[in-house]
Amino acid sequence: MNTRMEVIVVGAGIAGMAFAQGLAAALGSREVRIRMLMKAELEDSSSSLAQGGLAAPLHRDDSVEQHVQDTMRTGGGRNDEAVVRAVVSEAPRVVERLMAWGAEFDRDATGRPALAREGGHGRARVVHRADSTGAEIVRVLHEHVVNNPAIVRSERVRAIDLLVEDGPEGRRCSGIRALDLNDGMLRELHAHIVVLATGGVGQVYSTTTNPVTATGDGVAMARRAGVPLRDMAFVQFHPTALYTGASGRAFLISEAVRGAGARLLDNDMRPLMDGVHSLRDLAPRNVVARAIHREMLRSGRSHVWLDASGMGMARFGQEFPAIGRWCEAHGIVPGRDLLPVAPAAHYLCGGIATDLSGRTRLPGLWAMGECAGTGLHGADRLASNSLLEALVMPDRAVRLLVASRNAWGALPKDLDLEVRLSRQVPRDLYHLRQDLHHAMDTHVGLERSAEGLNTALRAIARCERHLRTLWGRRRWSAEVIDLRDMLAAARAITVAALAEGATAGTHYRSDDSASSSA
Repeated sequence: MNTRMEVIVVGAGIAGMAFAQGLAAALGSREVRIRMLMKAELEDSSSSLAQGGLAAPLHRDDSVEQHVQDTMRTGGGRNDEAVVRAVVSEAPRVVERLMAWGAEFDRDATGRPALAREGGHGRARVVHRADSTGAEIVRVLHEHVVNNPAIVRSERVRAIDLLVEDGPEGRRCSGIRALDLNDGMLRELHAHIVVLATGGVGQVYSTTTNPVTATGDGVAMARRAGVPLRDMAFVQFHPTALYTGASGRAFLISEAVRGAGARLLDNDMRPLMDGVHSLRDLAPRNVVARAIHREMLRSGRSHVWLDASGMGMARFGQEFPAIGRWCEAHGIVPGRDLLPVAPAAHYLCGGIATDLSGRTRLPGLWAMGECAGTGLHGADRLASNSLLEALVMPDRAVRLLVASRNAWGALPKDLDLEVRLSRQVPRDLYHLRQDLHHAMDTHVGLERSAEGLNTALRAIARCERHLRTLWGRRRWSAEVIDLRDMLAAARAITVAALAEGATAGTHYRSDDSASSSA
């Protein structure tokens, strides 16, 4: 019996919305139904928080080849060059399409998109909307998604595990087991295609630029289902999060601020990056973050300084209004005052291993956005390549699905299972999160060693044993589910880091004799 394609998309950031909108526009509601499972409000996604922009070789003095080489160089040569070339080649078309949909990017005097320069880029090639580019792209995609009858959005529905079945052709992903936090019902939702677009893993660290929803859900679900991961050792720390002394979510000071002329200063008020790297303040992020980390250790201070006084208050406010407002709310006037900054966990360069169209090794399961490991980023992500990837890969997936339409068979009916949803957070859950954060911050951060990584694994194992007791009672809560996924993601990162004996990109091994001082 033929029926329409049933698709579940877990996550509603840029990658998830780009895929849903593209597939719905190509097939229409008679041929496809797409259910988007949203863990939280749209504004809580990393996509909405993205400040910098979208990298694309648009200037006449730039080229695809130069962009490819900058990406490979920043990634330490660990990138998949075929993926890099495919993604970068499609960048100009992605920008054109966004503008055709109504995206409003900053323009130069000729009316063309204004291009900023960020770390690792040899040219100015970052298309942006002031310092709120992610929010602008989310706005455009959201308008398309909410008005498409083929897309059904479900808020506060928490994916827990993949449904996997064995058939004549082997194992296949057949849907999602999800907890509806609105009514406390556990549901088994069936689909022909499942797309994970769940974002990153930043919450496994105590301080991160990521939202509270970035608990590694997609990576954890894939790992539990035996789906291969790749490049999990490479967690990027953004060098310049505003330091306030508080843990948790850290506000990002975009790299574009340094691209506009701001300089990093050590705690003796000397230029921090002079003599460290030829690109100085615009060196790749792992280089800058480690230089800041070492200065913090040297000086005993919890931050260094970002000096934007060369820009002045008026220019800073014009080019970076959101950053300016946030800083001023904390009593700092950018362009006049020095900004205290420190590294914070920012981006997972690896993830669920996929091909050039987002397919994983498990038939029926696709992954896109930050939770996917496409091979684009290698050992360190080139600034503003993430939004590009989050738009290109869904488009490639849509093209493949449309070109290879199947006679989709009937699916089992969705199943409702009652579960006792706990409204109270277990008292010891806070301490388990603290223990996890301490292990990851101390041993799986900017500098690592075999001894420290093994210590972290033992700490993770203790937390896992305690959590299994809570999980077995089936008194679940959003917090218990989050910690379960965080522990799975933390274990994947730590095991991969232990296997990576040599320094590469974001992964710095202090016990690697070949490691340079940079």
